[in-house]
Amino acid sequence: MHKPLRIIKDDARVRLTQQVNLTSAIRTALLTLPETFEEGQLFERIAALSYQGDLRMALPFENRSKIANIVNAQTPQFKELYYRLVVGLPGVHWSPESTTIHQDGSPKTKAAHVRKLPSELRSRIEAQFAGKPGVPSKDSDEPEYWSRLAGDSSLPDLVQSEVNSIVRYSSTIQTAKGLITSGVGTSVKYAGKKIVKYWQGRR
Repeated sequence: MHKPLRIIKDDARVRLTQQVNLTSAIRTALLTLPETFEEGQLFERIAALSYQGDLRMALPFENRSKIANIVNAQTPQFKELYYRLVVGLPGVHWSPESTTIHQDGSPKTKAAHVRKLPSELRSRIEAQFAGKPGVPSKDSDEPEYWSRLAGDSSLPDLVQSEVNSIVRYSSTIQTAKGLITSGVGTSVKYAGKKIVKYWQGRR
C-alpha cells in the first residue's frame, strides 16, 4: 500500500489502516535519508520498501528500473498521497511549491521515528543494539536508550539491512508458493518474460 492507489469503497477502517501504513513507510524512509534531500528520493525510497531484499530483484527476472519507473510515472500522485503526512511529522519542512525536503537530524527527532516503526522492524533494530557499548539498557534509562540508538551513525544502514531481511523472507515464501501452485513450467515461462524486461531496463 506504499504506492498511489484508489480506495474503491470509502471505509474508515481501510483509510485508517492506509494512513498508518503510509506514515510507517515515511518514518522508515526518513531514517535512511540525509537532512536535506529531494522529493524524488523520498518517493523512490518509499516505493523501494516493497522490493528491497526481494530475491527476484537480484535475479534477471525484474526490470532494474522498476522503482524509478513507478515514481516517474506517478510523481504528482505520490506528492498528493504523502505530502500532508510528511509535513505532519515533527522536524520535517517541505514547502508545497518546492521539491526539496529538510528534516531535523537530531537524535531526539530520530528517536521519535524509531519508536513508532512497525513492531517487527523496531524489534530487529533493538536486537542489533543489545549490549552495544555506549547504549544503556532500555529498562535503566529508556529516554537515553532511544536517544543513543537513534543517534548512532550505523542506524541508516541498519534500517535498510533489516528491511531487506524482512522482505527477503517474505519474497522467498511467495516464490516457493508460486512454484508449488503454478508448476515449474509456468514459472519458467514467467521467468523468461521477466528476463526480457530485465534487459530492456538495462538499456
